[in-house]
Amino acid sequence: MAEKRKVKGLMERLRDGETVICAEGYLFVFERRGYLTAGSFVPEVVLEHPELVRQQYEEFVHAGSDVVLAFTYYAHREKMALIGREDDLERINKHALRMAREVADQTGTLMAGNISNTNIFVDTVPNYREKIRQIFKQCYSVSAMQSVNEFT
Repeated sequence: MAEKRKVKGLMERLRDGETVICAEGYLFVFERRGYLTAGSFVPEVVLEHPELVRQQYEEFVHAGSDVVLAFTYYAHREKMALIGREDDLERINKHALRMAREVADQTGTLMAGNISNTNIFVDTVPNYREKIRQIFKQCYSVSAMQSVNEFT
């Protein structure tokens, strides 16, 4: 088994004055190619065509990205409910993270998850701030972080 090489971390790179490039744009890449529906933009392509997501990770690295950013943008329960896929939340996020970790390890790059905005925030509605906090807490909870640790 090949020995895993040590990749210089983000903070170390920044302390050394290095520039760190993180390419992304998965929503628009996959929407233009017909794999996402404009409007909902839920990343179901992660489950339906994982080979395309992995290829896009590799293409961003080839183009110069120092970070493999997992395609977890908009993978939260409220957004996914728009297309009836809220029960796929954990599967999508874990699969996107696992593929990103594998590509990062293969290419010697950094790996990161992605967080998104919400489509339900209304500042004037009482308790919406707390509802939004709970949504993101669920997506990025300790249990989710433990699953990320499986890939590091």
